[in-house]
Formats: sequence, C-alpha cells, structure tokens
Amino acid sequence: MSALGAAIAFSVAACNNQTGFSGSVGNTPNGPALASYDILGTIGTPFTATVSDARSSWTLQGVTPLSILIANNILPAAIVATKTTSNSNLLSVEVIHGNQVIDLQSTSAPFGTVSVQTGGIPSSIASPASPDLRIFVAGPAQQRYSALVEDITTGWVIDSRAPTLILFDNPDGKVDATFFGSHDFGSFTLNMTLNGAVVATVVHGPDATIREP
Repeated sequence: MSALGAAIAFSVAACNNQTGFSGSVGNTPNGPALASYDILGTIGTPFTATVSDARSSWTLQGVTPLSILIANNILPAAIVATKTTSNSNLLSVEVIHGNQVIDLQSTSAPFGTVSVQTGGIPSSIASPASPDLRIFVAGPAQQRYSALVEDITTGWVIDSRAPTLILFDNPDGKVDATFFGSHDFGSFTLNMTLNGAVVATVVHGPDATIREP
C-alpha cells in the first residue's frame, strides 16, 4: 500500500489500541486497498443508487458528486445509479482502484441509468446489509483527506475527497474512524448511521474521530 504522508502514517500506528471505541480495539492490521465508486457529472444532479458486493447491498439517494467506498467488501461488486430528473444533465459512474479507472459509464438521458462493476459481474444483487453501518463525510466539499476506518480486527486506509459515503460490510464488533486533513483543512462534518438511525455526529478539524456508541 502506498504511503499517504505523515498523517496517514500516524493513523496506521494509531490503529493499535489508540483510536478504537472504548479506548482499545486490539491489533488491527490494514486490509487491502479499497476501490472507490465515484458518482460524477453535472454538479447537483440528483440520483438514486444501489451498491452491492457479493455479500451485502445498500440503497441511497444523493446528488453529484459523491464518492462511495465499501470497507470489508467481498468482490464482485457493482453499483447501479439512476437520474431522478428528466433533464439532459450528465451522470457518470466510475470505479477507481489505486490510480486506475476500472470501469466508467455515463448517461445524459432523462431518468438515465448507468452501472459499473469490479471483480467480475455479480450474479444478482445481494441481500440488504445487516447491520447497515454508514459514515458520511459531508465536508469540507472537494477537500482531499486521509482516514483510517476500523472494526476490532481490520483497519482500512482511505484517501478520498468529501463528500464521501463509507459503507462497512459485516463489521466485526463496533466501528470507529479517524480522519486527517491538512493544516488549513477546516472542520470535518461527519455522521454515522446504524440501520438508518443517526448514532454519532462530529464537527471537528483538521482531524476528527467518530465512533459507534
């Protein structure tokens, strides 16, 4: 895994009994690099989407741009996004792994639909995630950050831009995440939902930690 600078180096060290819920999460080695599912196009275009890996699925509504990552995902994985407007705004969905675009599809059709996948073609949409734990990084918009998201066994290193939706598939125990911004980053706006209910909200910067209660 490539280095993400001093901040992320600190975060990797911190995953050993420093940043976890209740003060300790044990030894959490890093998981493999995660793919990013980026929904782009005309800024502010509304959409609905279904994200699915081989084990779980999630449905959501949003506006472009939005980056989605699945922590602890099992390939193959796919995303289907549909515009909810009748205009000709562009809606694009791409899968990025490292610096490589794995798949890219776009539409400007009214109520157009696009789908992309990685790791093969899923045979069907998996059952809804249970538990359904999500972390939404609302801002600062378009500011790049690094993060460590972890359960009690594995930490996932993330390098992304807000807004970002992090989906944690089948967590082992409770989940926490520490986010790192640059010196002049401002404040993160974070919220964590569990099965649709908000369980934690944090506004802090340039670094911030959010934990499942």
